[in-house]
Amino acid sequence: MAFSQSEQSSILQEELTCPVCLDLYRNPYLLPCGHNFCKNCLDHLKRQAERGRFRCPECRDSHKCEINFQKNFKLANISDDYRRRDGFPAASTCLKCEVSMCQEHVKPHLELSVFREHPLTEPVNDLGKRKCPDHEEMYRYYCMDDKVCVCNACTIEGGHSGHTIKTLRNTMKDLKVQLTCCQLYRAERKCCMEEKKLQEQKEKERQNKKFLDDCEQGLTRLSEEIKAKVIRFITRLQACTHTHCDTNGQTIQKNISRICQDQARLQEVRCGIASLMQENDPFRFIEVQISSAMLFWPIKHRSHTLLTIFFKYRDSEEMRSDGEEEDEEDEGPDLSDLAEDLYGPEDEEEYDDEDDEDGDEGHVEERRV
Repeated sequence: MAFSQSEQSSILQEELTCPVCLDLYRNPYLLPCGHNFCKNCLDHLKRQAERGRFRCPECRDSHKCEINFQKNFKLANISDDYRRRDGFPAASTCLKCEVSMCQEHVKPHLELSVFREHPLTEPVNDLGKRKCPDHEEMYRYYCMDDKVCVCNACTIEGGHSGHTIKTLRNTMKDLKVQLTCCQLYRAERKCCMEEKKLQEQKEKERQNKKFLDDCEQGLTRLSEEIKAKVIRFITRLQACTHTHCDTNGQTIQKNISRICQDQARLQEVRCGIASLMQENDPFRFIEVQISSAMLFWPIKHRSHTLLTIFFKYRDSEEMRSDGEEEDEEDEGPDLSDLAEDLYGPEDEEEYDDEDDEDGDEGHVEERRV
C-alpha cells in the first residue's frame, strides 16, 4: 500500500516525537528498554523518581536514576534534519489526541462526528506541561480547593478526590466573570487614574518648559537692553570727554600763545629798562626815557589782563596734573611780581604826571633839537 508524501511525513513526525513533551526530539537519550526521550524530559523523570528509580512512560519498566544513559546520536541527527525541512505550520492542537496538526490534517476533527468531543486549541508547542506527571493524562479539570489543574484519574483515586472539581472550560468562564466584574473594573479605574496623573504631569512639564523659555527670552532681552544702554552711555561719555578736552585744549593753547607773547614783550621792556639804568649821561637818560614812555604805556594798561591770563593758566595746569606738585627752577622774576615792580604806585604817579605834562612835550623836543 503506497502512502502519499504528506502521510509519510506525518508518520515520520510521529516517530520523531518525544512521548513526554510531544515535540520533536531534542538531544534524545536511549533507555535500556529501547525507548527514547529528550534530555530535559529524562531529567524531569529523574526528579519525579521515588527511591532512586523511575518508570518509562512508554512501557512502565523501572530504571535506576544513577545509570549513565547513552545519547542516541543517529536519532538526534534525523530529528534535527527533519526540523530543518520546510513543513506546513500547525493550525490546531487536539488535547485529546495530544497532537498538533496542520490545516489539512485538522479537517477530520472538524468534519467527522467521532472527533466531536475532541477539544481543539491554538497550536501548543509544549504539551508535556499539560500532562499530569502522576498519571500521564492531560489536565481536564480544575480543583477549586487546591487551586491546581488535575486529570481525570486525580479526581477519582488521587489526592483530589472529594474536592470541588470543575472543568477547565467552566473554570475559565467563572474567572472571566470575576475579572470582568471586579478586577477589570479596578484595572480600568486605576488606568483612568494613571491616565489623569499622566496628563497632569505632562501639563506640568509643558508649563515648566514654557516658564524656562520665557525666562530665557526675558534674560536675553534684558541682557541686550543693558548692553545697548551701556554702549550708549560709553559713547556719550566718550563724546563729552572729547568735546571737553577739545574745548579746553583750544582755550589753553590760546592762553599759552598770549602769555608767550606777553612774556616776550615784558622781556623787551626788562631789557630796555636794564639798558636805560646803565646810562650815566643825564640828557641821554631823559631823552631815552621819554622816547620809551609810549612803549611802557600799553603794557601798563594790559597788566590786569596779563595777571588774569596767568592765573587761569596756572589753575588749568594744576587741574591737569591732578594735584601733582611740580618743582620748577626760577629762570627769572615771576610775571605777577614783574608787573607789580614795573607798575607800582610810584610809577603810576609818574606816568600820571607825564599825562598832565603832555603840553610840555613840544618844549622838550625843542630842547632836544
